[in-house]
Amino acid sequence: MSFYSYQYLVKHNNEPNFLFIIGILVLAAAIFVTSYLYFKNRSDNKYRDLLIIFGLGIFLFIGINYNNYEQQLDINNKTNQTLSLMQSVAKDKKVSKNKLYSNSSSLTEGMLIKAGKDIYRVSFDNNLSSYTLSKANIISSQKIQLIKK
Repeated sequence: MSFYSYQYLVKHNNEPNFLFIIGILVLAAAIFVTSYLYFKNRSDNKYRDLLIIFGLGIFLFIGINYNNYEQQLDINNKTNQTLSLMQSVAKDKKVSKNKLYSNSSSLTEGMLIKAGKDIYRVSFDNNLSSYTLSKANIISSQKIQLIKK
């Protein structure tokens, strides 16, 4: 069973999609270079064609990755909810955030929170606006893996 630290969730929640950024930058640079070459050599149609291809390529690239972007936003929102829960547990149990671990990055019924040496099972109401902690015991403590960073 894996438990993720508060710092791990914060770090991975703010991680941008570098491949998307690099792809956009490469296509933008290609558009810039072909635009320059086209305006320098207007009689050569191959630069105009390349400019059109790269322009369509950037729109296609953005269109394909928009769905991934929406999914990443959804994951970030769920992780933010878990981080808020962990902050609330830290305040209630008077434990440092550095000693908090969660077995899930999104709010789920029955998720486990490790606060110091204690492990708690989290129960939510129907709209996830309040929670109840009940002390839990793990059958085999040797299977707990703490992921810190």
